[in-house]
Parts: sequence; structure tokens; C-alpha cells
Amino acid sequence: MSVSVRFRVWIEVGDRHVIGPGGYEILKAIDEVGSISGAARKLGMSYRFVWNYVDRMEKTLGVKLVDARKGGRGRGGAKLTPEGQALLKYYEEILEEMNQVASKWSQELTQRFRNLTSYDL
Repeated sequence: MSVSVRFRVWIEVGDRHVIGPGGYEILKAIDEVGSISGAARKLGMSYRFVWNYVDRMEKTLGVKLVDARKGGRGRGGAKLTPEGQALLKYYEEILEEMNQVASKWSQELTQRFRNLTSYDL
């Protein structure tokens, strides 16, 4: 028997959602691809959805996360601002730490459940 501990991480400011798994994937895709439209295509999302998601994160935090350049095909693009890169890094650090905790507890509970099932109840 193998037990898995799973979790979802999101960051809030007050009671307002800033970033969770979806926002993380959006920022990461923008960072990798270099455009909002390219990130949207990569993630199978609409450009409008990605743009609005980023806009909501920026308004909630009060900082610019993505520097988008207008220009159309071949001339536009987007990159994360230093604040956007920092948010991505913070989220990744939280995920890494939470993955370590989840792994520890998965192993611990697997052993504990094995011990429970070895008894005749």
C-alpha cells in the first residue's frame, strides 16, 4: 500500500487571490515563450483569458508583472518584470518546500497504514 499526500498552493493578499497553479503556469509560459499570445497557445488558453489573469494579478499586487510590447506579428512580445520573476521564484520555492513535506508525510503515512493493516482488528 502506498499513500500519497497532495496539495494545492495559492497566494492571497488579504482575501484576494494572487497566484495559484494556473497563474504560475501562465507566468512560466510567458517567461519561456516571450509573448502572451504564445503562452496562451502553449497552455491551450485564449489570449484574452491570459491577459485578464495577468492584469488581475498585477492589480491585486499593485505592481507590473509582465512588460508587454505592442506590435503585432513579429514585433511584439512580453517578458516578466523583475517583480514577475520574483513572484515566479517565490512560488517555486514554496512548491519545492511543500513537495518535500508531502513526500515526507507520504512515506510516513504509508508506513503507519502498513502497521495498522498488520494488526487483526
